[in-house]
Amino acid sequence: MTHMHIPDGILPVWLWVSGFLIMAAVLTVCLYRLRNMDRKKKIPLLGVLSAVMLVAMSLEILPIGYHLNLSVVAGILLGPSLGFIAAFIVNSMLALLGHGGITVMGLNTLLLGAEAMLGHTLFYLFTKRLSIYWRATTATLLALFLVSVFLIGIVGISHADSDRFLHHHDREEIGHNHAAVRSPALSTFAIMILSLGLVGWIIEAAITGAVIRFISQVKPDLLAHVLHTDTCRSGPQDCKP
Repeated sequence: MTHMHIPDGILPVWLWVSGFLIMAAVLTVCLYRLRNMDRKKKIPLLGVLSAVMLVAMSLEILPIGYHLNLSVVAGILLGPSLGFIAAFIVNSMLALLGHGGITVMGLNTLLLGAEAMLGHTLFYLFTKRLSIYWRATTATLLALFLVSVFLIGIVGISHADSDRFLHHHDREEIGHNHAAVRSPALSTFAIMILSLGLVGWIIEAAITGAVIRFISQVKPDLLAHVLHTDTCRSGPQDCKP
């Protein structure tokens, strides 16, 4: 839901160029933090989760038109740095497949990467009195909400027609009113994103919670990492999720 499915030429040049510059800066920091990463374990996991995210984002939940991201799953399992890199890989593939313009790839990576980073951070910040399922579920809900607010802010500062940011069936629901002023259009967009998005967030949070709980039961070492500096040099017993 926080992926902008818009063609090139909608956003002002200064905005999408800024998106690319910020994305490049964050990618540089992420790659620097991963210089001592255990590549044998993390690169295959990065590839698998990027593919899973790509497949999930190509599916649509009707009738709300919500696309699952599974970005928080990637963030929890990969960590914030690799999670952002996964977001970059996925958005690059989507842009090449025509699922959104090339020029919005930077902003889309920031949106999806922010979900992964926030989801990871919130999951490990929550008290361990909560079960794995509820930690993952709550982290997903909060991450998706915060990034959706970020998306609404991007639409607001772009001064673009907010209808362009909605899926085709969403535009049919609210209709086209080119004579309307920008403020009502933006408020309508915000209501659509937050109301329909809430249903999608609950679905995605439930799926994320179930996936993380299952992984914690069958492959708990996937959750045992320390921000991916060098995966548990002293052994799995020293790794605490």
